[in-house]
Amino acid sequence: MAAGDRPPIGVPAWAVVACGAISAIAGVLAIAYPKITLLALALISGINLMILGALAVGEALGDEDADGKTLRVVLGIFAVLGGIVVLRRPGETLLVLVVALGAWLIVSGLVELVRSLLGGTERRVLVAFGGVIDVALGIVVLALPEISLRTLATIVGIAFVIHGGVLVARGLRRKGPAATSLQVATPSP
Repeated sequence: MAAGDRPPIGVPAWAVVACGAISAIAGVLAIAYPKITLLALALISGINLMILGALAVGEALGDEDADGKTLRVVLGIFAVLGGIVVLRRPGETLLVLVVALGAWLIVSGLVELVRSLLGGTERRVLVAFGGVIDVALGIVVLALPEISLRTLATIVGIAFVIHGGVLVARGLRRKGPAATSLQVATPSP
């Protein structure tokens, strides 16, 4: 790296894998304990939305590929705000939880589908697959707002496990210097 070059900045692969693992764990907990209270489901979902939203913003801002960058930042902000809404009123608003999660799944899936169609990414099929799954599960959540908590927990759990698995796969497939850590420029001898 030349002395005047700026180091690449982005989300390290380990952070993507960690966020994916957290999402998958949140999903498994929602599936394993379907009779959990609305408060617990709301807290798990709200925290997960905030983590995934922050990751989306960080990845978008650190990505050198300009395709879909604005969409990903908007999605990330949308997810963080959705998580805050869910955490603000966890025990009072099952409908808000259903709408926030369903809308986030649909918007997230659509953004991923657009990204996969724009090209410029070697993970096109993986990104498109995750997008299709998110859209389908989001439609199911929004179409059935009065479903039981157990069904909602299972659907949300499945969505989080799949989304987490896709993130883990993306993190593990990263290559190059940005994959391991933030690089710091060192003077050339």
